[in-house]
Amino acid sequence: MRALRLARFVSLSLMLTLIGLSLINTAAFAQSQQTASQFYMKFRAAFEKAKTVDELLPYMAKENRAQIAATPADDKAKMFEMMKMMNKLSDVKITKEEKTAAGATLTVTGVDADKKKVNGSVDVVKEEGEWKIGKESWRS
Repeated sequence: MRALRLARFVSLSLMLTLIGLSLINTAAFAQSQQTASQFYMKFRAAFEKAKTVDELLPYMAKENRAQIAATPADDKAKMFEMMKMMNKLSDVKITKEEKTAAGATLTVTGVDADKKKVNGSVDVVKEEGEWKIGKESWRS
């Protein structure tokens, strides 16, 4: 009886482990199958909700993460405030997605805090099979 319970426990544990691995692989596969535009819109949603720059690190390219890591801890909060202030945009829309050797360049539009239409360009790069935010620039 005890051996049967142990066998059931081991079997159930193995099944749960396989389901967990399957879910992880499914999430990774879904991320790798999304377009640069879909990834960017997901990033924008995360950016709007973020309270610290650390929450955005998973979306950022290595170069951007290195720049943040090099920022003194005391200055990170100020830097994040500046990022939030400069990127206070609404009605963000992607008008064009152009493939590049590194990933894609997105042409985007939005409305700034002064209710003026702005245009932007966003480089979205592939790093280790995943989309990441590279350079982002906005202008009136």
